[in-house]
Amino acid sequence: MSISVSPVKSYAKSTIMSLLLGGACIVFALLAPYWFPPIFGWAICVIATIVGMIALFIAAAGSMVIARYFRMERGEEDFFLRANRSRDANVILATPPMHRTTIRRWLAQKILGHDLIVGDLVEIRSWAEIQSTLDKNGCLEGLPFMPEMLSMCGKQARVFRSMNRLFDYRKTRKMRHMDGAVLLVDTVCDGSSHGGCEAACHTIWKSDWLRRVDLSISPKETVRDHRSDRGSGDFSKEVRSPLEWGTRPPNYSCQLTQLNAASMPIGKRSFVNFLRPIVAGNVTLRGFVIGWMTHLFNVVQHKRQGVSFPEIDVEVKDLARIPELSLNVGDKVFVRGLKEIRSTLNAKLEHRGMGFEDDMLKYCGQPLYVHSEIKKLIDIVTGEMRTMKTPAYYLRGIHFSGERQQFNAQWEPLFWRSVWLRREDQ
Repeated sequence: MSISVSPVKSYAKSTIMSLLLGGACIVFALLAPYWFPPIFGWAICVIATIVGMIALFIAAAGSMVIARYFRMERGEEDFFLRANRSRDANVILATPPMHRTTIRRWLAQKILGHDLIVGDLVEIRSWAEIQSTLDKNGCLEGLPFMPEMLSMCGKQARVFRSMNRLFDYRKTRKMRHMDGAVLLVDTVCDGSSHGGCEAACHTIWKSDWLRRVDLSISPKETVRDHRSDRGSGDFSKEVRSPLEWGTRPPNYSCQLTQLNAASMPIGKRSFVNFLRPIVAGNVTLRGFVIGWMTHLFNVVQHKRQGVSFPEIDVEVKDLARIPELSLNVGDKVFVRGLKEIRSTLNAKLEHRGMGFEDDMLKYCGQPLYVHSEIKKLIDIVTGEMRTMKTPAYYLRGIHFSGERQQFNAQWEPLFWRSVWLRREDQ
């Protein structure tokens, strides 16, 4: 159903109401000790102060959401993406590894199942060491070590994300936690042993497959790009045979299809889960605050049936039909505005079976580059290889930020239809 209320009007209404409520509560708190008997007066003062501070916090969150909305409208960089820029792969690679405090390492071990922090330099263990941790299906705690990962054995890489929070697409459709697992910078599956799947998922690494590098020793070669070394075929058939499970049609199995088996449910009100993104370093403190302020404001909007941020389902009237583009790797494109994109979507917010994600709105108006064309990928639910009737495109460095799922750490690439993009001269 289309939204009849302007998003800005809805955000402004909640912000003004919260500001007025907060101001009234603070004034009431100041006057309560004079209006009521001492014990009741001070009790009312404390309660009114707490309510007032919460209301003022919601007003501040609303102001920030309004600013984010107008930045999106102008095609400017989103606040959350800017605040978390230091967690981009290229920035991590360009920044020397840091020494971490003993306390932070201890906290990470207790709540993440490993002591690895984003930015750490690690060495991927040898295949012999990794093989000793695997069961007969080539899995450790339900997570398969895939043939595409063999060529990375013995190399060094930087920790990119801790898998503290992920979405189970296949079974529960809920958020889950994976103990003792991380993503590494630029260690991406090329699909060579899974029918040429082009999903370009980050491979997941158990901490038992890694060793943290002593920073006092000069580093070796660092894994820079999986495409520069497609050497998985260099290993003998005997070496690869324990990993062949799930690599033959018609039903493939990979790390993404096995997320449920390799993870556990997350408690809805777990304070430990609240801390994980910060302890792991998946998000900066500023990004963490922006994400939570936006989330809490959206909770208020939901309670009063207002418009959440960002919101895709806007009302669209008679826009010209947007033509499909034929794009090549390296082409510069711009993401179209929300109204143009919405005109290409059906009631399910899909274009030819592919959904447009809320997270994509962060890139409206931004200049980006085509990284690859996506024609086939593995169906997460059935394990079957699917060929797209209409190709999708992966844009260089553009991934799901995870903000709206309280910092989901999967960092999956976002797939784009060409009608959602325009060339510079259009």
